[in-house]
Amino acid sequence: MARRRNRKRKGSMQLKLKKDSLRGILAVVFLGLSALLSLSFFGQVIANNLFQDVLNRYFGSGTIFISAILFTFGLFLTRLKWRIGRANVWLGLLLFLFSFLGFVQLFAPPSTGSETSSEGGGIIGAQLTDALVRLLSPIGAGVVLLCLLLIALLVIFNASLDQSIAVLVTATDKTVGFLKNLVSAGLAKSNSKKPALVVNGGGKAGEHQPLTDKTNLAKEMKVIEPNKREIKTEITTQSRQDTAFVNLPVSESVWEYPPLSLLSDNPPTEANRGDVKVNAQRIEKTLDSFGIRARVVEVNCGPAVTQYALELTEGTKISKITALGNDLALALAAPTGTVRIEAPIPGRSLVGIEVPNYSPSLVNLKSVLASDLMRNSKSVLTVALGHDVAGQPVISNLAKMPHVLIAGATGSGKTVLLNTFISTLLFRASPYEIKLILVDPKRVELIQYNGIPHLLTPVIVEAEKVLSALKWAIAEMERRYHLFETGAVRNIDEYNEMSGFQALPFIVVIVDELADLMAYAPTEVEGTICRLAQMSRATGIHLVLATQRPSVDVITGLIKANIPARIAFNVTSQVDSRVIIDQPGAEKLLGRG
Repeated sequence: MARRRNRKRKGSMQLKLKKDSLRGILAVVFLGLSALLSLSFFGQVIANNLFQDVLNRYFGSGTIFISAILFTFGLFLTRLKWRIGRANVWLGLLLFLFSFLGFVQLFAPPSTGSETSSEGGGIIGAQLTDALVRLLSPIGAGVVLLCLLLIALLVIFNASLDQSIAVLVTATDKTVGFLKNLVSAGLAKSNSKKPALVVNGGGKAGEHQPLTDKTNLAKEMKVIEPNKREIKTEITTQSRQDTAFVNLPVSESVWEYPPLSLLSDNPPTEANRGDVKVNAQRIEKTLDSFGIRARVVEVNCGPAVTQYALELTEGTKISKITALGNDLALALAAPTGTVRIEAPIPGRSLVGIEVPNYSPSLVNLKSVLASDLMRNSKSVLTVALGHDVAGQPVISNLAKMPHVLIAGATGSGKTVLLNTFISTLLFRASPYEIKLILVDPKRVELIQYNGIPHLLTPVIVEAEKVLSALKWAIAEMERRYHLFETGAVRNIDEYNEMSGFQALPFIVVIVDELADLMAYAPTEVEGTICRLAQMSRATGIHLVLATQRPSVDVITGLIKANIPARIAFNVTSQVDSRVIIDQPGAEKLLGRG
């Protein structure tokens, strides 16, 4: 009995631990060793620094990785679901350590004896490198060790090779971009002088734009005036020889284009824009008072408005500036009480603020027709539109539109634009290149064109005759498609270039008032217009429709769907603007084109 009791007592003294407890103890041991090794790099933790000396002797320059391996292995033993504590991390670090020791030892200076064994890759690195060099060569050993380093990195991050390359490329791009930003920032700080404010367009700046710096502004304004050149009084046909019809009738050679001397010269008066420098300073101060840092870098002087181009600081929302339209109009004392904010200017990282001029300048047709932009255009369907906000000529091509809808209130300039279109076509095209069908229900706007050789029929002033003209245009369109089928061509340009066929002229149908026609026969007019708009582009038949009543019963959904090019003049409400161009903005126009 005594022996049994002794056995029970001896058994009760045995230490029984679970596997999880053992793993926890080992984890604490490895984490503690990692902490001791990490602290040894910053100071003497162990007496005589024996621990550090032994590690340096065997691992050399790779001693720094021992702490990371011990730390990750300790986390692995804890079974914590941390990415850094996964098995692939400490195994990859272990492979990386040995590869690193061998790779460093390749470039280490030759050493003899135990005193220099701690240099390079230590004793382990030296043994590994010697074995690879004997088996391969120094270059072959370097290639093998470099491949092992890359494999170790892939194991550590558990990533594919293409992902690693993509991350490396992205990091390189970001680094290069960061360095470029630092260099540009340094150059910007070194350049203490602010860039000059460029003023484009205008005219006689001394008379109508006082540029005297009355408020001691730091900016210097540079006025760029357009080149003063004499306008030629004849339109040369040499620039259009490449696109002239090959098979024109013989009588084309005797056609004489009208000279530009028939048109009036530039008006003597220029636009009064006020002091653009003072206005630029007011814009900057007004925005700064609302917490928006911006700088006026450019001023574009147009005939009716002056555009101030703003450069914003990074992180500034455009919506903050667009909400300050009334405040800017108040600060600038805008003549109409409103300013237009174009955010951003198309094609540029700038915001434009358009301020109406106190007195606009007139834009005549001669300045646009004599411009290099118009002279370099080779299409006979090129028409003049006017000047932009910078005072530069603007043209368009009816062949690319290919149909256009013009709408706006009474007196906003629709008929002026129609006369501009017709005059441009008459100056640039012969009667054998373009034919016109003019519809003028008001009887007084287009009647003066009666008798010109470009007309297919006298100007139509009666609504019942318009349907006949539109139906004739549909029949002509179908006839031309049959001709294209016979000639195996797709459009009028290819047909006119073929030999053996007489060239077909372009046909432009211009309607001054669409609302009267829609009131007379809405169903038939809408049907014929939609059919022409859908199919007549390839046959060279183009529509130009104008109306002063932009309502849904005149500009129907079918007409809008088939006529993508639309020009909106001044309207009375935002609803009318949406009917024309599907967005607001036309109600803010000045009403002078």
